[in-house]
Amino acid sequence: MEQQVLGHGRTTGPEAFWYVLGCLAFAASYFAKVPCKKALSEYGLITMTDAEKFWYVLMNIAFASGYFSKVIIKKALSEVPQNTHTPPAQPPAP
Repeated sequence: MEQQVLGHGRTTGPEAFWYVLGCLAFAASYFAKVPCKKALSEYGLITMTDAEKFWYVLMNIAFASGYFSKVIIKKALSEVPQNTHTPPAQPPAP
């Protein structure tokens, strides 16, 4: 399996296909991604869009499902060893 760097990862053809198919099924894949993005945003790794923020709040109104999903993801992120994120190499200055 190819090693990926945060922010520079790629999905394979089958992964992209199944994600789109999951989104077509009542946006299930998209809604599953929102709590993960919330956890990443709390670590300062990404910024959520306004639409993602809206759906996250709505998920929490519906029995706090977004929050409980985020807690699991945040726990997994807390177990990532420090300094494992290597920024991409910068090209040499001209």
